[in-house]
Amino acid sequence: MEYSHRYHAYPTQEVAEQLDYHIDVHRQAYNYTLYEYENTDADDIGSAYKHHSRLPDWKTEFPVFSDVNSKALQRTVTRFYRRTRRIPRGLTSGMKPTTRDTNH
Repeated sequence: MEYSHRYHAYPTQEVAEQLDYHIDVHRQAYNYTLYEYENTDADDIGSAYKHHSRLPDWKTEFPVFSDVNSKALQRTVTRFYRRTRRIPRGLTSGMKPTTRDTNH
């Protein structure tokens, strides 16, 4: 197993605000992907790759998505689809998730 090094980051106030903004935009993109996933016909949902084609429409409808990198938005959508594919056993039956189940 390969381990990656972790380093403390000490951003300036300006950089920290920009990071918070980008995290918030990606949170909104993740939640909007969830909204479309739940409120779109099953035939139109497809996969993460198919969902990537909707991102230009998002940018015209919601200009806030134009503020972040397109590839980063695609990764956010892909992360959503990977999470939906890996719903841990037992969560649907009411069991509490373990740390291993929630950290994918």
